[in-house]
Order: sequence, then structure tokens, then C-alpha cells
Amino acid sequence: MTDTGPKTSAGPVRVLLGLLAAVPALILLISGYVVPTARTVLASFTDVDMLREDSDAVGLDNYSATFSDFAGSLVWPLVFAVLVTLTAVGAGGTLAYLAARAGRAGRWTARIAFALPMAALASSGAALAWVITFDEPGGLNPLLAQYLTFFGLVVGLGATAYLLVFRRSTRPRDAVPGALLVTGVIAASALAVGLQAFGFPYLLGRSPDGPRHASPSVLIFDNAYRTFRVGIASADAVLLWLVLGVLGIGIGLWLVLARARVVAADQPVDTTTPLGNAGWRAAAAVVTGGLLLLGLAGLTPWLLNSVSFGTEAVIGSLFTHLSYTWLPPLISTVVGVLAAALAGYGIGALRPLGDRSELLLLPFAPWLFVGLAGLAPDAWMHRTEDGSEFLFLIPPASLAIPVLFGSALLFRGVRWTLALPVVGLAGLVTWIVQAQDTLWPLIAGFRPDSAPMQVVVMQAITSFGYTGEDGGIPTGWLYPLPICLLVAAAIGAVQVLVLDRLTLRTGRGTDADAAETVSKATGEQ
Repeated sequence: MTDTGPKTSAGPVRVLLGLLAAVPALILLISGYVVPTARTVLASFTDVDMLREDSDAVGLDNYSATFSDFAGSLVWPLVFAVLVTLTAVGAGGTLAYLAARAGRAGRWTARIAFALPMAALASSGAALAWVITFDEPGGLNPLLAQYLTFFGLVVGLGATAYLLVFRRSTRPRDAVPGALLVTGVIAASALAVGLQAFGFPYLLGRSPDGPRHASPSVLIFDNAYRTFRVGIASADAVLLWLVLGVLGIGIGLWLVLARARVVAADQPVDTTTPLGNAGWRAAAAVVTGGLLLLGLAGLTPWLLNSVSFGTEAVIGSLFTHLSYTWLPPLISTVVGVLAAALAGYGIGALRPLGDRSELLLLPFAPWLFVGLAGLAPDAWMHRTEDGSEFLFLIPPASLAIPVLFGSALLFRGVRWTLALPVVGLAGLVTWIVQAQDTLWPLIAGFRPDSAPMQVVVMQAITSFGYTGEDGGIPTGWLYPLPICLLVAAAIGAVQVLVLDRLTLRTGRGTDADAAETVSKATGEQ
């Protein structure tokens, strides 16, 4: 790779290299997303289940049988999406505006303050901690618990996103296009997360009257793995993919039409006002402190249980359980993020189609927000019969499509040396999120002596009761606090040293502008 800026045209060599760079990602897209989606669509018109190999066509019966349940499972994800969007836009956006007005000190304070909440990606550990805290499932709405847990994360992500806009200028005429784009991405992402949330709804959404399908993911899991009706589960997965596909295509088109790109930040415009820098710094500090306290309060159940390292419930070697928790997602992450970053570099930096190079993102857009929930039934039915639980624990569909989109925007406007730390952090976060997933370990980790820690802790709660009086619930091993602190340090470092020097731009650019932004990519303005 070479230091390069955006080009409006490309020679034959750059065209070839740019297209070749996207080939690994395209292969992973077809094998991990397109083919499984097609097979899921076909299965949704049959009565296939996990108890027999043959199946018959049933037309639209599966859709008519599950449509009302699927519609009901959308209610709380929609509420969750609204809460997350309002929090990210209202709290995160306000914090970003104040921090931008306060100058470097305000920006750095906000970025460092939320490094820990942004690193606390302990979805399985946090959900299980809420179960222990409330003694039994059904004690709290699962998506409300998820919102409270990740309040600080949402604020931190919102502030980071809007700082990319306000880092250039706080003038409305300059900030509005980028702010609208960021708001759209946040809203779509929040809805996608809510629709595919599994750990919190599965663990907290049970009641004495039976399961409450608080998300489509739980509905798919129940139909596929509790009643073994893969045909109906496939219909649910297709309906989920249609919603997620519309979101992905919409955001993909918006990014392309807006000509979005990340470039080196100039000195922000209009940072001096009648309040003065001291006034803005004070306001930013107060808001940062208040929001951080709320974020840490939401993490309290997980933080209190993150120091429990009992091993009474561990069957076999603790090292084996930890290896099966972290290594399979690491393999998936390395493959998926490397392919995504390579494609992003080919599209964003090599520019094989010139100004139209971002059109190469559109084939990936229908699966931009698609996670494991809708792909799991097909992955189970078409698993490799090699008897290896370790290989089966590697999450399917490894390509990190959000990283592909983000790296394309980065490589479009900055040097690769400045973009790589951000891509590396995205890979680290992807690994943590996959290792903290509850859905796939619950499906694939079926051996008690080698199951991932999520399954071990769930079994411990079942054995010892929800209060954990025996001290045998090893919640601390799910996402050890020292590892979380190291991840927080990495997030803080990348925030201050890299992200604070970048800004989001939209609209048409010129070669001169591109050369100028690239030349500024290694220095603070």
C-alpha cells in the first residue's frame, strides 16, 4: 500500500488492483451471506425441521403461521431504537457540540471519559448480571435493561460520530448535511441492533406464562431450536432480512449519493463566542461528568458481578472454556476484518471506478446490518459434519461489512497510516462483540467440558439459583475487567491520537482538495 489520496480517474493498473482488492470480500459475501440467504428463502416455503431430512413444499403457510408473532416481536425493538437514537442524538450530539466549542481540551475530555463505557461490550456478562440481580427472568423488560447497560456506550458513540461533523465546523450550514447523515446511520443501526438483540431478550424475557418474543432473534431461536420448525424459523429470518436489507440499502445509497468521506480536520470554524473558551469548557465538563455518571450507573450490575471468578461450576479445564470463548471469534474476526479492510482500501484509495468507485459498496449494502440471527438456522442445517466443536464455534458469515464501509470512507480521504489504527480498533471491537455473543455459543457450544463461558455461566445460574449464594457463578471470566480496561485504553488512545484529527465531509470534492487533506492527515491543525 502507498500513501495516496482520492483520485477522480484511475489507470489500468489501479483499476485492476482496486477490483482485485475487493475479490476476497466478494467471495465472503457470496459464501457467507448471499448463498445462506437464498437457502433460507427456499427453506421458508417448506416444512423442513431438524428431526427429519426430507421436507415438503407448503407455499406461504409458514409466513401466515408466524406473521403475527413476528409483528409482535417488533414492538420493543422499535421502542429500543427510538430510545437509543434520542440518546445518541440528544445527549451524544449535545456533548459533541459543547466539546467542539471548547476546543482540544473539551474534545479530549469527552473522548477519554467515555472510553470505559465504550469498552464495556460485555453483552452476555451484562445480561447474566441482570438475571442475577433480579433473581429471576421476567423481572425487568430485557431491552430496557440493555438500554440502561449501554447508555454510556450510546452516548460515547454518538459523541464520537457528531464530533466527526463538528470537528470541521459548528456552523449550521456546514454541519447540517453531515449531521443528518450521522443521524440516519445511528437510527438505522439502533433499529438493527434492537431487531437482532438476543442475549438480553433470551435471558430476561422469559416469564412463568412462557416465552416472550421480545425480539425477532428470540422468535427465530425458539422456532428453530426449541420446536425444531426450521421452515417457520426461516420465514422469520426472511422477514427480518427484508427489514434489515431495506435499512442497509437506504444507508448505502445515502452514503454514495452524499459522497461521504473522512478527511483530515482543519481548524474548526467559529470556536470563539461571547461565552469564551473557558465557558464552553466548563459547560462541556459538566455535561460530560453528568452523562458519564449515568453511563456508569447503568453498568453497575455488570461491574459488581465482574469480580466473581468462582470455578465450582466449571467442568473440565478453565483454559479450554476460555479458549473456546475467545479463539473461534478471533479466527472469524481476522478473516472478516482483513478482507473488509482490503476491499475498503481498494474502493476508497485505489478508486478503480474513479468518482463512481463507491458504487462498488452497493452489492454489500443489503447485508450491511445483517448479523447471525437470521443466518443461524441455515448455518446449523448446513454445518460441516467433521465432529469438531471448535470449528463449529467459529461464527459463520465472517465478513465485517460495517468495517468495509467505514474503511472505504477512511481510505477515501486520509493516508493509510492514519486509517489503519481506526481499522485496527474496529477489528478489536468486532472480536469483543463476537466473543460476547450469546446466540452462537448457545447453539454450537453443546459439550459441557468445552462450552464457551456464556454457556457455562448460564448452566451455573440454573444449578445454583439466580442469587448465586454458593459463590459458584463465574461471571468474571466472561469479559475479565483487566481486559476491558486494556480495550478502554486502546479506545482512548485512538480517539485522541487519530479520530480527533479527522472529520466527515459530504458533497463533491476536487483533486486539489484531496491532495490538501492528505497532506494534512499527519498533523494537528
